[in-house]
Amino acid sequence: MIFVAFKILLHDRAKYVALVLGISFATLLISQQSAIFHSLMHASTREILEANQADIWVMKSSVETLDQGYPIAELTVNRVRSVPGVEWAVPYYLSASQLRTEDGRMKMVQLVGIDDLSMVGAPQQMLFGKVEDLQQPDAIIMDIAGYTNVFPGAPPSVGTVVEIGQRRAVIVGLCYIGTSWSGLPRVYTRRSLGVEMARETLNPVTYVLARSSFEKSAEDVAKQITQSTGMKARTRADFMDDTRTWILKYSGIAENFGITIMMGVIIGVAIVGQTFYMFSVENLKQFATLKAIGISNWSILQMIMIQALFVSVIGFCLGIGTANLFFAMSSTQLTGGLRGMFMHPFIFLGSGVFIVVVTMLACVISVRKVLTVDPAIVFRG
Repeated sequence: MIFVAFKILLHDRAKYVALVLGISFATLLISQQSAIFHSLMHASTREILEANQADIWVMKSSVETLDQGYPIAELTVNRVRSVPGVEWAVPYYLSASQLRTEDGRMKMVQLVGIDDLSMVGAPQQMLFGKVEDLQQPDAIIMDIAGYTNVFPGAPPSVGTVVEIGQRRAVIVGLCYIGTSWSGLPRVYTRRSLGVEMARETLNPVTYVLARSSFEKSAEDVAKQITQSTGMKARTRADFMDDTRTWILKYSGIAENFGITIMMGVIIGVAIVGQTFYMFSVENLKQFATLKAIGISNWSILQMIMIQALFVSVIGFCLGIGTANLFFAMSSTQLTGGLRGMFMHPFIFLGSGVFIVVVTMLACVISVRKVLTVDPAIVFRG
């Protein structure tokens, strides 16, 4: 029966190719857009991911997302350090500031002020220079994508002098980070220098980064910090979830990507259903012949499901292969909006299961005429 199923399927090569290409396109659209959506959610917590030494973030109680950080009193750092279960705590500063080049061009940048001594929150992947170079006077580290944005056409190099907030700054290193939610160039520096660049005179701390001791879990220590200080303390994982939830709820990104993904589903179902319907109608006499010689509807349905499984697997492999090739070519770039984007294994597996199930359902629904055909038509005309 399997041989007969493949014989019928491959008899009309044009419709077979149309089925495979339709499923491939639907797979490409669904998996690619899902992966970009997941990567953007991942990028929305870029600073939290970079500061992976800390497992607790302390902030004002009104903060809902990473980009909404409000200044807090510097005394809060010592208050957090005094909480039982806290191994260490350091200040962390975030601010948007204006960078000015020597030729007068201006760009808005995301200023990240890390602790002067511990360097907690420093970029993880350096391309030029070292994190320790931030100890030099007026030193900053810029991400490579931001550097090419500020200095288009210039080869990456260190030693360039710029001005941030009317304060002299020297680029001593270039780092690589994935795409960020805001899209602004990232500038890392010591917190004390960052506060001067932003001309902050009051409460020069945005967050307090802390590490729980081995004796207590981060969740328990975060609750203790909240009770002792009155500040909002969230574990690293919880704060990332808070940020992503806020973006999903208020930014509209979920709706935009959801519409595109749904288009892929509709296109896939429409192409597969229509093609299988035409395929079944044109081969109606062949199926009627099988029924005339005693083949049951269940056996015919099994043949059709084998055909659907075959074309769905072939189409999925072509579509997911194209999507992975796209990310392999774009995600390794040092600059550009798609840098660092990737396809999570869950998306790979989930899209595969989805495509197979949808294809089989679409073909089963579209071949109802085959299951109800009268075998006597074989002997007519």
